[in-house]
Amino acid sequence: MSATGSEDRFTKSTREAIAHAKKSVLQYKYSHITPEHILLGLIRGGDATVLKAMRTGRATPEQIRVLLEHHLRVGDYELTEEELAFSERAKRVIEAAREECGRAQKPQIAPEHILLGLTRVRNTVAGAVLAAVDLNMETVRKALAL
Repeated sequence: MSATGSEDRFTKSTREAIAHAKKSVLQYKYSHITPEHILLGLIRGGDATVLKAMRTGRATPEQIRVLLEHHLRVGDYELTEEELAFSERAKRVIEAAREECGRAQKPQIAPEHILLGLTRVRNTVAGAVLAAVDLNMETVRKALAL
């Protein structure tokens, strides 16, 4: 997890979401962890705060998952979990999440910071899916009362 910094910067729930993201990468046979895999990881991780924030949009987390998976095509990479790295856009999501964590004056990056990071990084399928269901930075912040 060195591409995103020290693992102790993440809460247990965030580490679980990243683990789910990695499973999605392996499932779809991609070469890197993308923002789309991170969003799938958040949904599959089941963090109550994030799922509640997602429900304030025009789609349920399950519908968001379906929309996202509609855009993911199966690749042809056969990597192990240890070989996975974050794409440049995914790194920007993590960096934006770090900034949100600092803004909230929290000691660790929580799943809600990752969700906010996903809304801040433009030109990704994950960001477009979230925007399509009215989950942008402002609506997510309001839902999270941040």
